Amino acid sequence: MKHALSIIDLTKAYESKPVLQGLNLDVPTGSIFGLIGPNGAGKSTLIGCLTGLLEKEGGQIVINGHELNASNELLIKKDVASVLQPPLLFENFTSYEFTTYVCEMYGTSGDALNDKIKSLFTYFEIDEYLYVKVRQLSSGSRKKLAFCTAILTEPKLLFLDEPFESVDVISIGRMKTVIRKLRDQGITVFITSHILEVVENLCDDIAILNKGKILAYLDAKTRRELQKDSSLNEIFEDYVGTKTSGDELLDWM
Repeated sequence: MKHALSIIDLTKAYESKPVLQGLNLDVPTGSIFGLIGPNGAGKSTLIGCLTGLLEKEGGQIVINGHELNASNELLIKKDVASVLQPPLLFENFTSYEFTTYVCEMYGTSGDALNDKIKSLFTYFEIDEYLYVKVRQLSSGSRKKLAFCTAILTEPKLLFLDEPFESVDVISIGRMKTVIRKLRDQGITVFITSHILEVVENLCDDIAILNKGKILAYLDAKTRRELQKDSSLNEIFEDYVGTKTSGDELLDWM
């Protein structure tokens, strides 16, 4: 099986406090992969390392067959896009200027780009903000703008950090539709979330991260077997050890 992403013994710390501890993970090419974990598990730190925004202490990151390092960084990044939480945007650009500028950097600014922008912006109901400054957009519209722009760069690997945060219900459904279309085109989508419902019916494979370590890797077959007897929420609680803080704490209510 080909892997769009391989992580080998990855370590990262803040002020000597370990955040990622010898993390190992393989993500299949052409899949929707979900990384779940409680707040503070290290999900955003991992995304930061994978996108080159944070410097790792040790280990290797291999993307589309190339190790992420200074000599390969530009080669890798031309095939990778990301939507972070919060999105990284240019505040003084209009939505249109931001999208076209990013697409030009990726070399995807062909004759059809304007039509693609119009169709995506209309689909996600942000077409009225086409010539509005980014700084004037709501948090949900900013997230949708970042998502549309990332798609238009035509990546082979797309990182989405909490992609549905602040987004309305209708747009969440449309984002899921687009994500499935990307997967059908052979594009790998890597999603992080602390909301189990976000990934349960969307992702092919799921990994559970807690305290900087991968506790479990659940492919579709494994999940089907486990969920015959337990819900994904129960499986998650078993791995992260939260069952000791259950409903008994609310007996006074």
